[in-house]
Amino acid sequence: MAGKLDLDLDLDLDLDLDLGSRPGSGGGPRFNSDDFPRLIPTPFPPTIPVPTLDYSVGGWDPELRTWSYVEEFVESYTWPNTAVTAVTTAINAQTYFPVPTRNYTLPGITNPLTPTTMALQVKGVLDASIDRADRSLEIIDQASGRGALHYWTGMLRIDPSKDKSTFLLMLVARKIGEYVAMGLKDHFQMRRPAQVYPLIMPLIDGPDTPSFPSSHSLQAHLITGVLKLALTPAVAPAWPPVGPPPPPCANGAQALDVLADRIAYNREVAGVHYRMDSLAGHFAAVQILNQLHNLPASGPFQKLVGDANRELKDVH
Repeated sequence: MAGKLDLDLDLDLDLDLDLGSRPGSGGGPRFNSDDFPRLIPTPFPPTIPVPTLDYSVGGWDPELRTWSYVEEFVESYTWPNTAVTAVTTAINAQTYFPVPTRNYTLPGITNPLTPTTMALQVKGVLDASIDRADRSLEIIDQASGRGALHYWTGMLRIDPSKDKSTFLLMLVARKIGEYVAMGLKDHFQMRRPAQVYPLIMPLIDGPDTPSFPSSHSLQAHLITGVLKLALTPAVAPAWPPVGPPPPPCANGAQALDVLADRIAYNREVAGVHYRMDSLAGHFAAVQILNQLHNLPASGPFQKLVGDANRELKDVH
């Protein structure tokens, strides 16, 4: 028995050291450092062939791959007119939804949030709460940006391991959306619904970020928007929204719009966003989509859309 115990301990120790510890435990060395001398040939070769294939053949982590596309988007603006300032200017100029400001005399806002429109926004959150019983599991499932992605992959039957360009396109939209959303939130600094009217009692704890605009709405409409650009025929972004079509949807583009609207509205049902947050997120997504749609055809984003189009050739 003692011999078996010693053997088990030795195997566990060797496996942990040589092969890395179990998933989630932080990893470990592949083999002990004293093994290296035995792996080095004698004499060591004076030349080693340079790889003829680049890394794109093997692929790399799509979450990290998104940053080169974010860079193209960021560089498409001319400083100091950054993406965030450009979208902020557009939000301030529109009249479709009220815009929060800590100073009602601040210039440049056409439709400022007032005590009267604030009451309407709070009332809208309370009215939306009637749908909580029906949507609670869906809301919890969509609470994280990552968790919401499988609603698009499920709708369009996207397999991330096979439809790599389409999935990467979705991740690019999510990353760009997060970048712009956080900049806008920092600018407008709007308090969350329960911080304005505590009796709302949110279904879930919202993130510790400002409320306006809704990042879920911005990212959802941006993901839907880039996928619509990859459809045949491509569907360009448009504002104002025409509202969801009555079921059944006539085509994939309409279904994608319904999905984005539903994800955005679910955050209102949960009590963590106002209606103006959802509309501002949608509006911001359209501004971003217009910028992306006008990027050079020879650039990485447009090429990615073309690759995704070939994967989505059966979606209309």
